[in-house]
Amino acid sequence: MRMDVAWMLAAAVVAAGCGKSPAGPDGPTDHPPSDSPSDGPSDGPGVDVPPHIPGMPGAGAHGMRFYHLGDPSAPSTSSITTPAMTTQATGSTIVVSVGRGDDTLFALPTDTRGNAPYQQQGQMHPYARWPDSGTALYAFPSARGGTGFQVTTSTGDNARGQLDEVTLAAVEVIEGTRIKDAQWIERTSPPLTSPSVTTDGPATLVAFWWGDGFPDTTPQTASPNNGFVVVDTNVEQLHSYVQCAVAVKNVKDPGSYNVTWTATPVQGAQPWLIAVQ
Repeated sequence: MRMDVAWMLAAAVVAAGCGKSPAGPDGPTDHPPSDSPSDGPSDGPGVDVPPHIPGMPGAGAHGMRFYHLGDPSAPSTSSITTPAMTTQATGSTIVVSVGRGDDTLFALPTDTRGNAPYQQQGQMHPYARWPDSGTALYAFPSARGGTGFQVTTSTGDNARGQLDEVTLAAVEVIEGTRIKDAQWIERTSPPLTSPSVTTDGPATLVAFWWGDGFPDTTPQTASPNNGFVVVDTNVEQLHSYVQCAVAVKNVKDPGSYNVTWTATPVQGAQPWLIAVQ
């Protein structure tokens, strides 16, 4: 991420979207921060999620789209939309997180089924390193969905007249009917550990890593621990954009849960963590 770049190399809009598949729910773990590398999956394109067990919340469809700063290939200069997803027709909670270069452009997301209004979780948080930029988290319980489901949010030009850099990520939680807990923190240096969320029954945890580095010529990595599975990421990209990785975990037992992200190059981040029951 960098907000003062007046130039950029040509870049493509990258999108990832997926459905469901491998790894059962876990019990509570609230591991302290660790400097050791994560033993979880490394970043990559969108992947299958842990399977949904009927009668319990479970991660479902997911998707990410982003624009570079001044992106010449952006299909719209006024909005950004996730790839089409196939969600449950009814009864899921849709979790959405947005990161922007210009934090004056934040607006509630909308979707193709008219679920509204999305509920903002907490407030928008500017980055310490980039105070004009920030991230936010939203959710809509008991959403209508189906084939071709997409989430959209508005965008536009920043104060310098450039199309803003923006990343939009969405995750479906099947059979998730309520937000049990949502937490945010900013870490300016490792360990990049989220606050803990507390559950009182089976839940799906959705974690967002929003890095504060500037990947001009060096691709990044962002890997979670504690059994979280990365489902969408754009960290391998270069030049001015808002870097994000999304990970999920299904849990069956009441407890407190957190996640620590290991990132390269070393940088700070805003970790969000939300529990849907």
